[in-house]
Amino acid sequence: MKKIWRNKYFQYSVSFTVALLFFLVPNWEEERYSVPKSVMFSGDTLTCSVMLEHSLRTKGHSMGYLFALMQKFSDYKQCTINISPNKSEPMSQWVELSTGKTQILILNGRTDSVPNIFQDIVVASMPLNDNDDVCVVKKENYSIIQDLNLWLTHFRLTDEYNQLQNDYFKKYRIKGVLARTISNRIISPYDDYVKKYANILGWDWKLITSLMYQESKFKLGLMSHRGAVGLMQIKQEVATKFGIDNIYDPESNIKAGIMHLARLEKMYRKMGADSTNLKRLTLAAYNCGEGRMEDCMELARQSNMNPLEWSNIVKVIPLLRDKEYYTKEYIKLGRFNGKETLRFVEDIMQRYNEYCNIIIE
Repeated sequence: MKKIWRNKYFQYSVSFTVALLFFLVPNWEEERYSVPKSVMFSGDTLTCSVMLEHSLRTKGHSMGYLFALMQKFSDYKQCTINISPNKSEPMSQWVELSTGKTQILILNGRTDSVPNIFQDIVVASMPLNDNDDVCVVKKENYSIIQDLNLWLTHFRLTDEYNQLQNDYFKKYRIKGVLARTISNRIISPYDDYVKKYANILGWDWKLITSLMYQESKFKLGLMSHRGAVGLMQIKQEVATKFGIDNIYDPESNIKAGIMHLARLEKMYRKMGADSTNLKRLTLAAYNCGEGRMEDCMELARQSNMNPLEWSNIVKVIPLLRDKEYYTKEYIKLGRFNGKETLRFVEDIMQRYNEYCNIIIE
């Protein structure tokens, strides 16, 4: 045994083996027992995309809930999570997740499936709600799911979670409002945002809320075939005029809608509309567009009626369904049915009166 150890080549071999183990074993142990490092730190900004087809179009209230839930999670993590629907095809959304353009993808566990080519590189969270919406991330970002699952497990035990469920998954018809608001004076989950920006317009916040219900039934994810989006059914090009970039954010959407209303009201006030007619004229223009309202007013003017009295606009709108009138040279936009606009205004005012009877401030 001594002879073998005295052999210098044997000594060199042992020394080399020990040195190799010294470097390799710690690294092996680290890989074996290490937990993926969190990509979420205070001040970070993550992009969260929502599958459009199921989570947005068919479950508008769920979109609002998801936005509020992820906002609370980001507050807990002291980071920013920008959540918005993705208009691209599902496969494109998966590519954006896999390439890192999007860090989180929200989809429905019942109706959406993971393409085969991505199944080995992604991992999903526990259900975020009873609809089985889940968050999906790349495996390298698994710590996001760990943090989310841990936080959600505890959050579900709180009264705040129950309130969140109650706010976003209930009926918003007047009867439901009556049963709910006598004690807490709440109409929708977005009341605070409406109150915050109502002063821009100078209207009672309940009237703006009535308009918001008429437009979207408080469904954050609602999209029209004309490109109007969200709670106030505002178009991005309109919001951009007011310096607002993200109309999928509920606060920004409400602010943009109110600023648009304020611009329309200012225009009719400068024309000379009085307080009695001003709100209805503004609401009508919000619905059908100021171009249509210009046609209605011009027809009233040509018929020797005051174009700034709502009752006269109500009289001339049906005439614009008649070829005799909508082909006149001063009518710029042609035929106008107008039934929707008339119903829009009256429904909002009626609901507003009911809100006022329910909520006494």
